[in-house]
Amino acid sequence: MSKAAAVKLSPVVKSLIGAPHALGSAIPKPAPEKVHALFEKIRVKGEQGGVGPDSWLTLSTGSLVTVNSPATLCSLFDYASSRSEGLQGKINAAAVIRETALKCISFSGIPRTINSLVALRAHLPEDVKSGLGTEPTRQPTPDNVEATLARGIGLWDAIYEPHSAKLLSKLSDAHPDLPVHILASHYSLLLSDPFGTSPPGGYKIGRVLTSVVAMACLRAQQGVAPQLTSHVFGLKKSLLEGGGADGEQPVQGQEWLTSDDGVQWILESTDDISAVIGEGRSTFAGPTGVKAKL
Repeated sequence: MSKAAAVKLSPVVKSLIGAPHALGSAIPKPAPEKVHALFEKIRVKGEQGGVGPDSWLTLSTGSLVTVNSPATLCSLFDYASSRSEGLQGKINAAAVIRETALKCISFSGIPRTINSLVALRAHLPEDVKSGLGTEPTRQPTPDNVEATLARGIGLWDAIYEPHSAKLLSKLSDAHPDLPVHILASHYSLLLSDPFGTSPPGGYKIGRVLTSVVAMACLRAQQGVAPQLTSHVFGLKKSLLEGGGADGEQPVQGQEWLTSDDGVQWILESTDDISAVIGEGRSTFAGPTGVKAKL
């Protein structure tokens, strides 16, 4: 046996890791009827504003990854699948959820995305799995690194103008590598889409829905109102000239989605998910016992 394989945890350490107050496990799925009613409420309100499945799937995925309920995320796929036409519709729903969960890394962290994507993969029917892309699309190479960085800076500017340069300077004052990491690792490689259109078995989130991902994640984790406010502005600016959505495939109902009514739907729907799935608890560090007020 190698020395690494011989390393063990003491009973005390194991009990500390699994202590109830530490919320060491993901949040379980509530009763099916509660979950179905929740998704129905979110979908119906969104459709009244003119948005399609991509918007309510993106919103719900961002919230559920952040709340840390992979089991409910799997139920989201089941709900979307039941409303999809044919196998391709189910593959598309899975692709939207999968790509959204990946982008959640930038706002809610790697562990929750891992929990969600691994659970989703295990849950998907074999024919849906077979239809999803298997090749990475974000691998940096000497040939694409400059274009990738430029793409990330473009997304940053689109979201934060007219304050983008000032904000980068402020981040650099906090730590000189902070803006480097944010731009290179997140806005360039992850948040900006590496393809012009959705690849086979994949999905392009796009500029508008990337802001929806950010808003859902930040609202669900609580305690980060300044960052949430920035991404609300980012969504509302997305359709303006220079807002980043130029030349992209339009999102169904995007004019409503980027309006105050659309913002209200995103925030209130995220609160509903936090209340029903997380029972109002933030699984990020926060004041004990604070629940979402609906």
